[in-house]
Amino acid sequence: MKVRIISAAVGIVLVIGVLFVAEMFPIFIGIILGLVNAIMTGEYLSAKKLHRKYMISIPCIALSLVTPVLVFYMNLMVVMYAFALIMMISLIFYHDHLSYDDTAFAIVGTLLITCGMTSISAMCVGGQYTSFYVVICLCVPWISDAGAYFTGTFLGKHKLCPNISPKKTVEGAVGGIIFGMLSGIVAGMIFSSFIYGADKVYINYGGLALIGILNSVIAILGDLCFSLIKRSCSIKDYGTIMPGHGGLLDRFDSVIFTAPLVYLFCRYAVLIAPAVSI
Repeated sequence: MKVRIISAAVGIVLVIGVLFVAEMFPIFIGIILGLVNAIMTGEYLSAKKLHRKYMISIPCIALSLVTPVLVFYMNLMVVMYAFALIMMISLIFYHDHLSYDDTAFAIVGTLLITCGMTSISAMCVGGQYTSFYVVICLCVPWISDAGAYFTGTFLGKHKLCPNISPKKTVEGAVGGIIFGMLSGIVAGMIFSSFIYGADKVYINYGGLALIGILNSVIAILGDLCFSLIKRSCSIKDYGTIMPGHGGLLDRFDSVIFTAPLVYLFCRYAVLIAPAVSI
């Protein structure tokens, strides 16, 4: 537990540092997310020992690395099509060394990781309220996960999905949803009162509460999805880069699923906007 807390504290400090720079240079968040993406994609491929099959690992990691930056400059449909085309051409030329199952595993996982994390970059295009969007994307699923862990530890009695994740409980899931909802509201209050100024921004607290609830549910599904992959690959963690937590993919598995929902809210609803003086 001590190692886990120290590792989390170091991670929080790094995130704060990234946010500080990203407020001045939004593209910086794309660069950092690209590096995180590349590491997570490598961890994902390593789960099935595909990282040494360079004919597929290089295109997968390359896509993960550049997409969060390219979203600032161009439409990504062409990039995604080119990636899928390269992967299928690799399968044709290296069919003696590659199976269709391995190629499909690599494509699906890479696109899932890349699209999920690139949603955060997409929210930062334009450079306004960068820190707010990033914090909402990270804060809700992580605090929901922590709330589920502690609620399940002290109150958990009924198993949620014992065949996939034996430690998850129904009580923990409910606690996680409550913590997730509160985290969205509290984050909005902090940004309104201490960072942007209550007289300068409008915060949609109802929207943040709804995001907290929905993202907490989706975070559980994301966690279970990647837990199922780990179980099928007979591994405990995706990596060791974060002591006490495992790999980056172990820490960001829920964010990959929840970030696109936050992006949709930002795209089609108003979570934060300049205050209107009357």
